Amino acid sequence: MELKRRYIFLKRMALDLNIFFKKKMDYNLKIFNKSKKRKKYDPVTNFDKNFEKFIRESIKKKFKRDAIDGEEFKYLRGSSNYLWIIDPIDGTKKFIKNIPTWSNLIGLSLNNKIVLGLANFPDLNRFYICDNKNSFIYKNTKKKKLLKLKKKNKKKLKICINFHEKYSKKKKKFITSKFKNATILESYDALSYCLLVEGKIDVVIEANLKSYDIAPLIPIIKNAGGSISNWNNKSAINGGNILATSNKTLHNKFYKILKFL
Repeated sequence: MELKRRYIFLKRMALDLNIFFKKKMDYNLKIFNKSKKRKKYDPVTNFDKNFEKFIRESIKKKFKRDAIDGEEFKYLRGSSNYLWIIDPIDGTKKFIKNIPTWSNLIGLSLNNKIVLGLANFPDLNRFYICDNKNSFIYKNTKKKKLLKLKKKNKKKLKICINFHEKYSKKKKKFITSKFKNATILESYDALSYCLLVEGKIDVVIEANLKSYDIAPLIPIIKNAGGSISNWNNKSAINGGNILATSNKTLHNKFYKILKFL
């Protein structure tokens, strides 16, 4: 019952976030660089902070005992076993450039296991969400259950790769050379994983992610029949180097390559 209440709340949040964004979209965009390193550009905007404040306030109104952790503000302790994990804008660089693939990510952990997830795309009029059994996509308010991904023998796989400045160009070239006869696509941030659960992409490989970048997506992928882990085939909940695939067979094949890199 408690989990169902939070699922209903999360589904409502997708609609509330879109309304909130439409009200705020005329505000002047302010951009700051979070990085302490001179040459590194890690932007954050006033919209990132406003989104997170809104999400935190909404959670505290409904679930006062739950803990909250987000990208832009400090960890808030709770007295229940629930923890909300927030990435207010996943794809801030895309948001700044007015590219519509950015999203709001919210995950819910119960006893350190991610049980609910939401990936909301305001500019695309869609969101992906899961309960404790299934994953769904809502496009223009129309609901569709994401069917379990089936193993397909494809001659040419579609792979999204993003190393987030962790590796040199030489290392990147070496890694991508391991995946011959594959179409290498640019990363769409969280949307890459959502396209995977729709069956439009086969593999997503990323490096250097934070927990809030990936945790909300874990149950959406798993409930749709996909597989996700770090490059050592361990839990992806804490971020790091991430591998997501449309099925376990592909996962076993790719992590055996990646674990040595």
